[in-house]
Amino acid sequence: MYLVFFIVILFLIPLFDVFLKNIKNILNGRKTLSCFQTYYDLIKLFKKSNFKSEFTSFVSFLAPLVMLMTSLTFLFLIPVVWEWLNINIIVLFHILGLGSVFLMLYALDNATYFGWLGAAREAFVLAIVEPVTILVILWFVVLAWWNMDLNSISSFLQTHSSIIVSFFVFILAVNLFAILLAENKRFPFDNPSTHLELTMIHEAMLLETTWPKLAILEISSKINLIAFVNLLIFLVWNNTYWIINSFELFGLYILKVLTILTFVAFFETFITKMRLFKYQNVFGFLLILELITISFYLLK
Repeated sequence: MYLVFFIVILFLIPLFDVFLKNIKNILNGRKTLSCFQTYYDLIKLFKKSNFKSEFTSFVSFLAPLVMLMTSLTFLFLIPVVWEWLNINIIVLFHILGLGSVFLMLYALDNATYFGWLGAAREAFVLAIVEPVTILVILWFVVLAWWNMDLNSISSFLQTHSSIIVSFFVFILAVNLFAILLAENKRFPFDNPSTHLELTMIHEAMLLETTWPKLAILEISSKINLIAFVNLLIFLVWNNTYWIINSFELFGLYILKVLTILTFVAFFETFITKMRLFKYQNVFGFLLILELITISFYLLK
């Protein structure tokens, strides 16, 4: 049954993408897109002919497939309806990191200026985000009495809902949301729809990509976004222990995903793009905030 829900989620991901774009279009006073626009775009990309530069190696063929497999694995291992698998939270983020490494290798393998620029900026962002991510993982492990699997962490947060724990979970949710935006190259850290060379990160790495590979990488990025939303839901908003029916659980999950995507749309609409060298100020603040809260929790 879990596999069936997983396949349904995969087919819903393009609809989630259209929903996010349409909320932003409504807020900006623009015309909304068709519900099937993302499906049309992906089909059109797959129908295009492929082109391979003589300067690229096997990495250009392998990287999109690795990126897709890591995104699917990342999504598959996060329980959205049932706590079906005890997966280590550290292993989960290592899988995500593997996809990011191959994406940077892909950008470098194209041997273009924009690819190098995008890969360098991607490495810079990941180097800043990594300490915050490590502390978030440590924070969850400490809260769950040194348990590292997702089910134990989620179960602890559901059964310990005191005011202090709720405050710490709120701090973790803020940090996870910032990581979600940075890892998926969303506002204010990147604009996924821009082609301005002074600001783009993700698009710079894909600028020289031919159409079938571009379709695979676009699908992977959309899967990654929903996987991060699933992780945020499972760890800090998984208050569904009172529901028994699987279809009710799945319906509530869809509602939570749409709520978070709506919040992302509002956040991206009313905030401006941040300069690259100001990222360290944001994540430096989050790092200090996490250190203070962890210290306070351990001392109490």
